Amino acid sequence: MKYKAVIFDLFETLITEWGHKKYTKNEMCSDLGIEREIFDVYWNEKQKDRNSGEICFADSIRYVCEKCSKQIDDLTLSGIIDKRISTKSLCFEYVNPDVYHLLDHLKTMGLRLAIISNCSSEEVKVIRQSKLYKYFDQVVLSYEVKMQKPDIRIYKAGADLLGVTADECIFIGDGLSNELEGAQMAGMKAIQAKWYTNQFPHKRDSMEGFLTAEEPLDILQYV
Repeated sequence: MKYKAVIFDLFETLITEWGHKKYTKNEMCSDLGIEREIFDVYWNEKQKDRNSGEICFADSIRYVCEKCSKQIDDLTLSGIIDKRISTKSLCFEYVNPDVYHLLDHLKTMGLRLAIISNCSSEEVKVIRQSKLYKYFDQVVLSYEVKMQKPDIRIYKAGADLLGVTADECIFIGDGLSNELEGAQMAGMKAIQAKWYTNQFPHKRDSMEGFLTAEEPLDILQYV
């Protein structure tokens, strides 16, 4: 068997944020008393820093409020964080059952498993407390390692932690953040996961130059 490890993206690959309750930016803006258009400017400004561990979620909220000359008390801030965490946790309760079947198959085959995910501080705790977490030999989270996809270093870090080379890995992801291109550049076989994105209101097209998996168990044909 050529491949020794399978590395997964998290959001819209193993779990999805669609089809159940989300704590939306509109709701966050309502809780903060800030107009969405203004909020987006400062929130997006810190997107990369949130994922690379330069700023935590709470401090990112404080930054937006400071820029908007808006006071925020500890109770409001903790309420926003709690809503964010609780709705992120919901994602792990609506996992496609075949995702678990796939993981079981891969483990039975003796393959090493990992997650590489771009995430912010409040998502780290949710991920590590989830039912999915126990399936993986390594979990590489951008907030903790100070790197994020598609930086090839984060893929190589994942392979190193698994004790394999990049060309012995398959990377599976929905394709956002140029993650498939990054995996391919790192030397991995990259496959586009479509089982969740196929359910979006605007179905995502297959990405040219990459293998695709319409359903989780389709991955087995590529291993």
